[in-house]
Amino acid sequence: MGLEAEALKKGTGEEGTAWVNADGSEAARFLVSEIEGDGPTAEMEILRGDLARLLYDAARHDARFRFGDHIVRVDEIDQAISVTFASGATGDFDALIIAEGVGSGTRELVFPGENEPRWMDLTIAYFTIPRTPDDDRMWRWYNAPGKRSVSLRPDRHGTARAMLSIFKEADGAQDWNTKRQKAFLRDCFADAGWETPRILEAMDHTEDFYFDALRQVKMPRWSSGRAVLTGDAAWCATPLAGIGATLAVTGAYVLAGELARADAVAEAFAAYETQMRPMVEYGQGIPKIGPRLMHPQTRLGIRLLHGMLGLASLDPVRNLSAKMFSGPGKEVDLSRYPEV
Repeated sequence: MGLEAEALKKGTGEEGTAWVNADGSEAARFLVSEIEGDGPTAEMEILRGDLARLLYDAARHDARFRFGDHIVRVDEIDQAISVTFASGATGDFDALIIAEGVGSGTRELVFPGENEPRWMDLTIAYFTIPRTPDDDRMWRWYNAPGKRSVSLRPDRHGTARAMLSIFKEADGAQDWNTKRQKAFLRDCFADAGWETPRILEAMDHTEDFYFDALRQVKMPRWSSGRAVLTGDAAWCATPLAGIGATLAVTGAYVLAGELARADAVAEAFAAYETQMRPMVEYGQGIPKIGPRLMHPQTRLGIRLLHGMLGLASLDPVRNLSAKMFSGPGKEVDLSRYPEV
């Protein structure tokens, strides 16, 4: 689609990642300019909304979009798949591509009960807050005792992106209403320190609050008849993997390529899964000890984490240690799709 250059221009402008102490001093720093390849901050960091707008603008003249509606029924019929929307509208299609994300409702209509999520024991919240003069172009990560972390990331919209996370088993908090979720975060992070008071105050006024208990989507199959899953609906690796956009865009490209090559939908879906499974399984291979190590319980644990990261950020080992944060080592050969 020729969008790479535009995507880079719309990137967040994040220059690197720094782990900070309560007084704002840095314990470790990884700069993009000093790392060969990707580290904690990748070469291309783009907000999901900006990427969605980029793709929509490129496709809106060649595709029909239906906003404010969702699928409530799916039926396989002769040589087509029939879809009923909540608005009452219906339609018959050659194929149904389900790409609604980790909590996809349409996935449950077509593959009821088949998802076996792998819970990552991390509850997380994201939202936008006002930017201050002290906010720089770094992703600043702060650890507080009690398995808590707070971070701030830059964007190109004159605001900052806040994240609050706590390492704990999922307890249904992702299903609470927003008011209860925010109350939980205020209570949990009241004494965290660093920039947390400012973040909690801004949380009450944010318009894009997102809260979830992280889990991977584990599906035994990605297609059924004329319906197919892609993106997080098929294989969510969680933000811990740092490759959600990469997997989503690659998956869509491979699916389009196989549909262009195949004589039948079922043949295309089978080939798509064969091509994508290795990359997805590699990307989902995050050990659960990873988020645990990044969320120490005690101040001593935080000092040990900072010491380890400080050593890892030193010049002799920086590129080697940065590979701990980089994306998947298995990639699909996209040259097999000249039709796309």
